[in-house]
Amino acid sequence: MEIISSISNVRVQSLRSLYTKKGRDEQSAYVVEGVNIVKDIPDAIRPVAYYFAAGKYDELRYVIKHTDVPVYLVADELFRRVVDTVTPSGVVAVLPVPVGGDYLQSDRLLVLDGVSDPGNVGTILRTAIAAGYTDVVLLGGADPYSPKVVRASMGGIYRLNVHRLTMSEWHWSHTVFIMDMAGESIYDAVPPARFALVVGNEALGISDAMRSRADRVLSVPMQGGIESLNVAVAAAIGMYQLNANARAHSPNDN
Repeated sequence: MEIISSISNVRVQSLRSLYTKKGRDEQSAYVVEGVNIVKDIPDAIRPVAYYFAAGKYDELRYVIKHTDVPVYLVADELFRRVVDTVTPSGVVAVLPVPVGGDYLQSDRLLVLDGVSDPGNVGTILRTAIAAGYTDVVLLGGADPYSPKVVRASMGGIYRLNVHRLTMSEWHWSHTVFIMDMAGESIYDAVPPARFALVVGNEALGISDAMRSRADRVLSVPMQGGIESLNVAVAAAIGMYQLNANARAHSPNDN
């Protein structure tokens, strides 16, 4: 198999472009880096291509699940120049960006209102899966298919329906709970059958447009003089607490 050694190679240029939002949008694809996250790609997802550092190919070729997918070997030094991680493991998979489904069919949504830190977004996506949410709406903020978000999600991105919308595209079809430190205790909130839990930007909080239409404002009671929580932590508490409140008031549990 030929080893690509030129930065101007068309395949390398295609891979490099996926580290930019423009490139991802143009190709409708994104990259996942690292042995574990590549190995965990579900069988139902067919990669567009695999890229290996040439010196690691024999060691890592076991991660390939679809033998009909193109495989490209890249000279080790060039591979390190192209990928995003400081110490790359030697394998990158290019995956198609899935076509979003209809979030209106989901009874419970998690909504990220301008959450901008990739690490926070990735952590929230991973937690959403663990908490039993299948649909997450992003209103602005970090690109959920950026390499940093994908790594932070640790495979959560594979298992979620991710919907990227503008505020004007958002349909007010669910009861809207927003997380804000000035709200009522989330411990007392019993969610209806259909609801959206909204967390806001790290610095600015919930947008005015979302706040003006919210049905209820929920907060996490805090002690010790602490006034706010990291948005990923707040989202995790919110999702799990609403789950617990719903179970506690379920007719089947009485």
